[in-house]
Parts: sequence; C-alpha cells; structure tokens
Amino acid sequence: MAFNIQAFKSEGLTFNGARPTLFEVEISTNPLFSDTTFAQKHRFLIKATSIPASVVDSFEVPYFGRKIKYAGDRVFANWAVTVMNDEDFALRRAFERWHAHINSIVPNEMSGAAINGINYKTNAVVRQYSKAGPAEGPIAAYYFSGLFPVNVQGIALDWDATNQIEQFEVEFAYDYWIPGTSDQNDGGITDFGTNTVIL
Repeated sequence: MAFNIQAFKSEGLTFNGARPTLFEVEISTNPLFSDTTFAQKHRFLIKATSIPASVVDSFEVPYFGRKIKYAGDRVFANWAVTVMNDEDFALRRAFERWHAHINSIVPNEMSGAAINGINYKTNAVVRQYSKAGPAEGPIAAYYFSGLFPVNVQGIALDWDATNQIEQFEVEFAYDYWIPGTSDQNDGGITDFGTNTVIL
C-alpha cells in the first residue's frame, strides 16, 4: 500500500491538497486603531500568517521513582502576521496607534479610551480557501477572541534591498481561538469538539 501511487491518489490527497497561498486575514475594526484606510487595506497587505497551533500542556506526578504524565490546561501561543508596508504607512501607523493606547511611549500610561480592560482588544479571523476561491466560501476558519498586539516589529532598511517591498511582522496575544467549518456570515462556526454552532 505504501508504494501504491494509485491508492495515494484515490485515498490520500483526494482534493489535490490544500494550498498555503489561499488565505485571508480579517481584523475586526476597533476605534483605538482602525480607520477607513485600515479597514480597506489590511485584508490585502497581510501577506503571511499561520493557522494557530493547538496546545495542551502536561504535568508529571512522581510515584516510586517513576513519573506519570497527565493532561494539563490548554494554552494559546501568540499569533503573528506579516504585513507589506505601503508608502502611506497606513497599517504601520494603525498598529503603532493601537500600541500607544495600550502603553504610551513617553509617559508609560494607558489611554483613557483603553483603560477598560477589554477596549483595547478586538477579534480576528484567518480563512483558508479551496482552489475554487472565495466564491465557494472558506473550507476552514479560525476565529481569535480578545486579540491585541504585543510586538510591532521593526522594518529592515538596506541599500542592497532592491526590487523589494518593505514588510514587518506583528505578534498578537489573545484569549482563545475557535476552529470553524464555515464562515461566520454563513450561519456560524461549528465547534469541532461538540459539533455545535458557537458563533
């Protein structure tokens, strides 16, 4: 079976494989950082990201010189996107404004608009599409709740970097993500674990 190419084609990659280029990121608007330009451009200029990892920690209990492992709590590692920088610096400045509301650069303060613990957070989604494209709807979607930037990375400048577009990475912390089988606008997200619609 392992060397049967016909079996691989008929039982393995039956849909010819998912493609890493067919995705879209959408970050919900938030008055602390968003404007019309951000809302229009971010879905085009976020050029790379990842589907989040699913991680459950473990812990050990010793017994007579041996250790037994038990499942611990679920943890949510930070999530990052790579952004292409346009000459209007619209997305860069939006992320910098967002960061400044959370912690200002000089006085080391949180803005009055963000002082409520949830006001500086927002939601986001990464959608994976099939080769049929967005018209068919996403084949998978991952929704992030309580998201905010923890690291707006620098932009490399270099006289040798010809024929390139500037880019930078933004790393986010968030409360949790939910996997879905359909888009929120198409009737909700189905929890894989319980098979119930949650959003």
